[in-house]
Amino acid sequence: MQTTEKKAPYLVVREATPEDDQALRQLVAVPMTTRGVMLSFQREPSYFQAAKVIYEVNDHAVIEDTTTKKLLACYGNGHRQCYVNGNIFPMRYACDLRVDLQFRGQSLLKLLGKKMQETMHHPNFNQIIIFNDNYAARTALQTGRTGLPDYYDEGLVETLTLTGFKTAQYPEIMQTQTAGQLDFSRVKRVTAQPQYIEQMNEFVQKMAQFYNFIPAYDFYGLLLKNEYFQGLSLHDFQLYLLDGEIVGMFGLWSQSAFKQSKILHYHWSIGLIRPLYNLLARWAGLMTLPKIGESFKYHALHSLLCHPEHLFLHDHMLREALKLSRQQGVGCISFTLSHQDPRQKLNQFYKGELLTGMHGFLSYQQDPRPLFDLARIPYFEVGRI
Repeated sequence: MQTTEKKAPYLVVREATPEDDQALRQLVAVPMTTRGVMLSFQREPSYFQAAKVIYEVNDHAVIEDTTTKKLLACYGNGHRQCYVNGNIFPMRYACDLRVDLQFRGQSLLKLLGKKMQETMHHPNFNQIIIFNDNYAARTALQTGRTGLPDYYDEGLVETLTLTGFKTAQYPEIMQTQTAGQLDFSRVKRVTAQPQYIEQMNEFVQKMAQFYNFIPAYDFYGLLLKNEYFQGLSLHDFQLYLLDGEIVGMFGLWSQSAFKQSKILHYHWSIGLIRPLYNLLARWAGLMTLPKIGESFKYHALHSLLCHPEHLFLHDHMLREALKLSRQQGVGCISFTLSHQDPRQKLNQFYKGELLTGMHGFLSYQQDPRPLFDLARIPYFEVGRI
């Protein structure tokens, strides 16, 4: 796909550099309003530092107005090593597509698309997740505007910020479906220690039999303070052992040191009832609304993994994760699952804020979907959401 659109002579489309960090933070933090709440998704104190939990190899582009030295648009399209069809392969992920509010509708997306086409190699496609309330991105990609890559839909995803459970125990209606899957009386939970790291790496490789796109984690990086694991320590991970072998795991991850969802403004009606709402929300086990200028507090669940049919174990891990989160004064845990994942059906029994979106691929060349084993369930890396 080619574009013949010419850019204004004062616009430069180029690779982002560390000197752009502050301008990128300002551009990425462009406010958006949803349900009467004005939010800003921020990357403080450093955009490039936050990107290290997403990519091993950066590919960030910007459009600069050379007359004002202002950045008008940007995107990220880097990659990291992931398990694809059971083998390690670089996977790109597109994110942080932003256009300055004053310059939307002026063909800047086409210029970014041309830059992406020039640089998107090995692989020549990427993954992308677009949530349903991101109307601008959905319109731009699904309508096939000239200059932008073609979008190939894979399926629906759900991000749940879980704050409670509708049942005190594993849902009774699900017990007949999961009977005999796992002798849970023999499963014990331990906090990760250095002697378990090799098993953790092997467990992720084992889970790649069932899931596609799991990053090729090397948990020794936790000991080495690898920047991919910033905000995490080895003791943040809980392991579930059956006869000494890992059958499930998760990490409780606070990302607030590099990634924030900040409240900028409430519609007057929401601001008026916020104190009462928060009182009722605490009683009902729902997410509370922060003050203006503060950020939502939550734990992301890193490497939330078990056999996709071990629903009882998955439910048990979530209950213990929320309990641990509450002990740390947070009480919200967030994770993303494909609608193809059997574990997703349990979300109907949980309380919290649910975001639904679509997962797909962008490519200027062939449809990449035939490359992937359909028997494997898409896995979504928590650092990227």
